[in-house]
Amino acid sequence: MPASVNVEEFTAAQTPDFEAMRHRVIDGTPYQPFFGRRNDLDEHLASLRREFVGQPEIKFAHAAMTVLLRRKIATETVYRHYRSLWAEHADLLLEILDSRWLVSACDTISDQSDDPEEARAAILLTLFVNTVKLFETERLMEGPVRQPAAPLGQRHQLHDGLSSFMVGVGDMVANLLHRLDRTLTHTRLVDRIGRQLVSRTLASDTVFSRFGRRQSCHTWPPHLPVAPIRPRPAPPARAQGQMPPPPQYVLLNDTARLGGGFHLGTLYACHSIRSHLAARGLQEAGWANDLAGLRALLAQGPTPPQLLVLNGEGTLHHCAPRARALLEACRFGQSLGMKVAVLNTVWEANDDAMAALLRLADVVHVRDSRSLAALPPDFPARVTPDASIPIFREVARSGSFPAAVQAVAVMDNVVPEAAAALLRFAEAGALPFFAMPGAALGRIRQDASDRSGPVWPRLLQITDLMAAQAWVTGRFHGMIGALCAGRPVCALGSNTAKIEGLLEDFGLTAECLLGADWLSKPAAAQRLEVERCLELQQDPAFAARRAQVLQTACDRIGQMFDQVAALVGNPPPDRLGKADVTS
Repeated sequence: MPASVNVEEFTAAQTPDFEAMRHRVIDGTPYQPFFGRRNDLDEHLASLRREFVGQPEIKFAHAAMTVLLRRKIATETVYRHYRSLWAEHADLLLEILDSRWLVSACDTISDQSDDPEEARAAILLTLFVNTVKLFETERLMEGPVRQPAAPLGQRHQLHDGLSSFMVGVGDMVANLLHRLDRTLTHTRLVDRIGRQLVSRTLASDTVFSRFGRRQSCHTWPPHLPVAPIRPRPAPPARAQGQMPPPPQYVLLNDTARLGGGFHLGTLYACHSIRSHLAARGLQEAGWANDLAGLRALLAQGPTPPQLLVLNGEGTLHHCAPRARALLEACRFGQSLGMKVAVLNTVWEANDDAMAALLRLADVVHVRDSRSLAALPPDFPARVTPDASIPIFREVARSGSFPAAVQAVAVMDNVVPEAAAALLRFAEAGALPFFAMPGAALGRIRQDASDRSGPVWPRLLQITDLMAAQAWVTGRFHGMIGALCAGRPVCALGSNTAKIEGLLEDFGLTAECLLGADWLSKPAAAQRLEVERCLELQQDPAFAARRAQVLQTACDRIGQMFDQVAALVGNPPPDRLGKADVTS
């Protein structure tokens, strides 16, 4: 991270490249929360940027422009960029900005909007959240949390004719939420922000949720009714300007861009690939997610780049049409004289024709020994753990994150039946629940909404990962993140054996893997199995083994990228220097 932030990026007439920021991760310095104000703008922005380490750069762009608008710096230009950011990326910002920054967005709209109706709606949303904030602050000032008092048996006068809410039977909150749902549309920006703020207030430990648990009639859900999540189509791939001097590469299968949503694991994996290759002197010519995109990208330069890097990740399994198409794209690149490296991939249930296509690659690294065993016996592949591990480990180990506030939290699973079971497990224990983006998040939110379930599924971010003391997960990258953060984690198998494969290679199966029959067990038995797994991981010997296998994984990942760089004649970076920041 630079010592100072380039303010001109947000004050220049040209709109910043928010699309690129959406897919870049801030790294290079430890995470550190930031509050307050520094008089020096550069110092303030540099300190603020540390709050977004390990997160998409677009979150910092939103915060930085907020600071510039508060300080009345190039207001007209910055607000134009600010609205462009929201117009193009509201789908992401509504999920990844916390309530602090969503309220800040309402304040900004109230201050800057030319539409009086929009400005009024924005300040009313700020009033709603800040009123709850004041109440909860006064409650904290009163000392340790007391045992819940019995609901008032009769109405009591408050001030100016207002009487107390009749907890358990009163209809005020249910009616309020009905009117908010009717008023806040699913299309206008300020209304979409409002739906998020109201739903998060209802789902959090606030007066609304505490009273809601006491209601015997006129009940309300922990969120406003949801609109379907429509995945944002990824924009066309574009070259990075004039083709740079060699060596250069194309990244094929940029999984962070698939579906247009925010997926912490794929974002980290793709960022890790890019940062490792950059540390070895390779320059990205662009990215593509299919053969057509690759053809279009290569047509922009006079000669093809020397290297095509396929990020296999969780794609190359069960003879999927897209998996075969990606391998065909590799064959096309090779026909143009490009070296081909297939990295970071699962390999499961593919036929001989798929293996023949894979054999054309110059370098193949699968993520686990199970994938290696699924290849033909003489296949020249190596096993290297998932590329996201170094950045998960670096961000989690170096950051000054707040103390974890949740004892256990739960993540979803790509298999719908397993995701539903995990949601029910979270609901039974009133545990925070997180899901991955796009259709998975939309489906599980709809499930929770249809049943008026007590849990509001959220999109997982690194700050959420660090906010829980332990995890139950059906997500591969969620498991990796928890291991790297030193959090006990119980994992449930997914759509391939990627979770089982990594735990077997790491020697952590007995402590971390939930049994295949966990889904069908009664709730009490599920809870006992989770407690057993978490208890096993409290052993200091387990923590030492976990730390050792993660360090070994980072070393092997570095060696993998050394081998890839050698395909185009580039030596590995100085291991004593700062080049390879994630190793």
